[in-house]
Amino acid sequence: MILEKQLKGTRAKRPVIIFLHGFGRKRTGELEAFQKAFEHDYDILMPELFDPEDPRDSNGILWANRALHVVEKELLKQRQVILGGFSMGGVIASWIASMLPVEKLILVAPAFDLINLKNTGNILASLITHFTHLDSPQEIANFNGLPANFFQTLIDVVVQFRPYASRLTCPVLLIHGSQDGIVSPQSSKIAFSRMPATQKQMFIIENGHHVMFEDEGVCQEALALIQLYLNDQIVIRKATPAADTVVD
Repeated sequence: MILEKQLKGTRAKRPVIIFLHGFGRKRTGELEAFQKAFEHDYDILMPELFDPEDPRDSNGILWANRALHVVEKELLKQRQVILGGFSMGGVIASWIASMLPVEKLILVAPAFDLINLKNTGNILASLITHFTHLDSPQEIANFNGLPANFFQTLIDVVVQFRPYASRLTCPVLLIHGSQDGIVSPQSSKIAFSRMPATQKQMFIIENGHHVMFEDEGVCQEALALIQLYLNDQIVIRKATPAADTVVD
């Protein structure tokens, strides 16, 4: 009985990782590799931010607040919360981490600046065209069939919440793929340079594409970097001009 209580206490004290999915029909389905890699040592929560079958669920503030409420709930339990986000989820995670006392922040291909966002008079048409002419069959299937108004919601979320990256003071790990065809790695470099956090590190993974956890060529490398970060084995140093150099 005593041992059982001790085990229950140990489980209750496990840190929780809240990881936010990106834009697309698969939602948390894109994060299965991440969940499998860390569910043994952490409680993993991955809230669904929107319903891809409901065109009326197109309020970006509501999408973001669904994530916010999950983080607030765990903090109220006095849990150690590690927050992460992929693509659009990374933008929302940055907003939350700028306000709430999360232990660490993990950003994977955060969508701070969608490719072609500024280079067209018809942003919505450009995004739909770009997303439905991708090279990867997985990415094409993920975007096809989404309500058309969701693409505008994506733009609204990115524009509204990306400024909060410049307010981050918690430890940050940022990972981006060099061959990302949806979100430019340069946008992560710019956002990273503006983060006031004194503990931060960024890695550009060579030949990595956007959906990194489904990219067999780089998935394990991305997971290994995250594991090192969670274990405090990646050198976290105070920000200096030299320390902010991006590691390729």
